[in-house]
Amino acid sequence: MHNFIEEMDNLVWLTNADLVVTWANPAAVKFLDLPLDEIVGRLVTDWLPEHERAPSAKAARNLRRAAHGNGFAVECRLTNDQGASIDAFWSLHAVHTPTKAIEGDGREGGVLQGFACCARDLTVRRVVARELQESQERLRAVVDAMLDPMVSIDAKGTILAANNAVERVFGYVPSELVGSNVKRLMPEPHRSLHDDYLARYRATGKTWILGRTRDFEVVRKDGTRLLCALSVSRADPPGKEPVFTGTFRDVTEKRRAEQQLRESELRFHALFDHSFEYLGLLSPDGHVIEANQTALDAAGLDRETVLGKLFWETPWWSHSGELRDRLREAVQAAARGEFVRFEATHPARDGGTVEMDFSIKPVRNAQGEIVMLLPEGRNISEIKRAQRSETAMLRALATIGESAALLAHEIKNPITAVNLALRAVADQLGEDHKEVLEDLVTRMQRLEQMMRRTLSFAKPLDLKRASADGRRFVDECVLHLRSQLVKSGADVRVDVATGCPPLWIDPQLGEEVVANLVTNAIEAHPARARIGISLARSGDREVLLAIEDDGPGIPESIRATLFKLFVTTKKKGNGFGLAICKKIVEEHGGSIQVGSSAAGGARFEIRLPVKP
Repeated sequence: MHNFIEEMDNLVWLTNADLVVTWANPAAVKFLDLPLDEIVGRLVTDWLPEHERAPSAKAARNLRRAAHGNGFAVECRLTNDQGASIDAFWSLHAVHTPTKAIEGDGREGGVLQGFACCARDLTVRRVVARELQESQERLRAVVDAMLDPMVSIDAKGTILAANNAVERVFGYVPSELVGSNVKRLMPEPHRSLHDDYLARYRATGKTWILGRTRDFEVVRKDGTRLLCALSVSRADPPGKEPVFTGTFRDVTEKRRAEQQLRESELRFHALFDHSFEYLGLLSPDGHVIEANQTALDAAGLDRETVLGKLFWETPWWSHSGELRDRLREAVQAAARGEFVRFEATHPARDGGTVEMDFSIKPVRNAQGEIVMLLPEGRNISEIKRAQRSETAMLRALATIGESAALLAHEIKNPITAVNLALRAVADQLGEDHKEVLEDLVTRMQRLEQMMRRTLSFAKPLDLKRASADGRRFVDECVLHLRSQLVKSGADVRVDVATGCPPLWIDPQLGEEVVANLVTNAIEAHPARARIGISLARSGDREVLLAIEDDGPGIPESIRATLFKLFVTTKKKGNGFGLAICKKIVEEHGGSIQVGSSAAGGARFEIRLPVKP
């Protein structure tokens, strides 16, 4: 007996009268994943769920007070110290040593030695049961999800089951059909003759309906009829009568699909023939299957002229032997699965030429086989003419730009000389004449500065990027503007957000942008300007540098053109400052926008990349 218990798959514990384990079989040791000496001495209820421990202890107390008892059993989930668990049927039985009688009682009984606890693993059984239930549910779900009605009957015609589709197609709820005879779905004369059909089949085993599909008229619940394609199969469950299952497919749906197919073909030909592009269909070896009306009209052809011919031998390509050879190679490449595209020039019917963007692509079936080729031509004559005009215009603009830069350079040198000469003359004249010459000098200096800025603006920037700490960058910008801020009485507040990443910027050019915007704010304010400079992260790869003031602001009407060259809101401005700011920011890969500050002044928002 001891060997039998040790070899059992069930988990077995022996305990004393207080449910303290004194022995466990190998199956219990294996599940608990502990040495036997660590299991012995523990309460056997330690591995029960919390809510089952008290009832088990109570059952043990009751068994201790009685010489006999039926034990205690419960289905629960056992869990070991490592968290592994099983579903189990757990039982507790008292173990007695037989005696002649219990003193003072006279009843036969015994001395309680302890308890035998046994657990049978229910996990596999429950998994099998659950899988069986899930399988049945899946099968039922599949059957109920079918679009076609299914009806199962026995050999006498009684309906055993019906899927949900019978309600949509026949109008009956499945429960209305189950238990009734299938002939209620039949029109006369089949309704009256169906019992005879089944009796003959039971007697002879011969039928003309099994294993084939035939059209059959069905009477719906509302009395209307519909034509269905009926297929009947037979199943023979072991030890039971055969079951016959009929699947009904409404032929109306089939005919609707056929009508839709015809309409689809009509739409295809409407689109195909009226497309503005030149379309065709080729067999994989290059024979013309179809050509749309646009392609035919372009060359004055009819379908009969080109259908069945090799594409490169049609009149579309007769004007160039070289083009025919190229087309033949393109068809062969498309037949291998390649997409081919090239440009070609064709003669037009009016005597001119047509430039075409031509392509051939393979068309595959559901199995991935190439069954057709789709040639497509797009008239790009106007696009090409526009491209040529644009190219000519860009070349002309480039020439003008080069000339303007050269002219500015040529003007700058004489202006510088004249400026120096005027200064020399002004020192030798009286005060009245000197004032006039000083005004001329000032005007010449402004003209010279404009020439210099024009030349510099036309050149690409030579960015010397470096990683720049945001706080240090802003502080240095303000420090370099200190004398200007003190002179104007402007107040600058700096706010750099915590955790702002380093800038990836040319510090000198970045400082020029800040200086330009701060100077504009000072000059635009009638008194002491209050200026805010803030820097914060904007997304993962950008920082937002904002400069705002409490001045008069920038009218909405000119914001769209504010950053263009020579556009300015100042009486003495030349329109270079903001244009240069925009150029610097954009060549850094950033952007600059203008809006309104909370105080009603201007707010410039500059987004710059962080260090990669």
